[in-house]
Amino acid sequence: MAAQQKKILITGATGKQGRAVIEALESANGTPFQILAMTRNANSANAKVLAAKPNVTVVTGDSTTPIAIFKEHKPIYGVFSVTVLSKVPEDEQAKPLIDAAIENGVEHFVFTSVERGGDVKSDSNPTEIPHFKVKHVIEEYLKKQIAAKNSNMKWTILRPVAFMDNLTPDFMGKGFASMWAGIGQKPLQLIATSDIGLFAARAFNDPAKYQGRSISLAGDELNLKDGKKVFKETMGYDMPETFGFVGSGIKLASKEMGSMFSWFKSDGFGVDIQKLKQEEPKLQNFSTWLKNESGFKPQ
Repeated sequence: MAAQQKKILITGATGKQGRAVIEALESANGTPFQILAMTRNANSANAKVLAAKPNVTVVTGDSTTPIAIFKEHKPIYGVFSVTVLSKVPEDEQAKPLIDAAIENGVEHFVFTSVERGGDVKSDSNPTEIPHFKVKHVIEEYLKKQIAAKNSNMKWTILRPVAFMDNLTPDFMGKGFASMWAGIGQKPLQLIATSDIGLFAARAFNDPAKYQGRSISLAGDELNLKDGKKVFKETMGYDMPETFGFVGSGIKLASKEMGSMFSWFKSDGFGVDIQKLKQEEPKLQNFSTWLKNESGFKPQ
């Protein structure tokens, strides 16, 4: 099969991480892939934007029942899998996709998980946070199924930390800042979702380097006080804020969110950012992301 005909199936194609992977694959010089962008609603505005791209085919489907897509578009070289909090448990989003990928001869499977205390610790540390625990379950299922089925499918697991993209110029962004403040002086590690896409694209373009690797991803490490300083130095005005009780209220309303931010304060992420930047110098810090990609406008 000619290199330029290889297909990569991207789940969550209209979401932050899926779009980031597509953009990174498009930006790679001479990318040999045809991108299959999976979405449940091909008529959405974001899906129509993807459909207009020359190297993208929008496919309607769901990762819980992916067989039809594999049959229609076979052979598929690679799969990018992202799971999200929804009515459908995350393991039920991922397991059928893993099984279908193995059954249909996919060569490289990239799963985006979550960081749980460093490259080594994350392997055996599911934590008590429900959506962290289920991503650990998916990681183990991926590796065990490949071994059990005697499959040659390569795998790469990406483990991002908190998203810089959660800091938006609206009420939700202020709520994120309020929860960030609740961590106190302990720094919070952050990653731009575009950099998750960058590493996913690298995995597909250079499988020999990335196969069998679980990679923790972070581009910066700041407490809110330092984050506010960087924000003002970069944008020329103060970071928008709201009352502290807003963040507390969000954490009380969502047990999941509360347990996650409590873990940020007690344990926290463990990415070796300097080591990662040696591997990928383009990794963005908070200031770079604010200038290049955030929704905030400099003064």
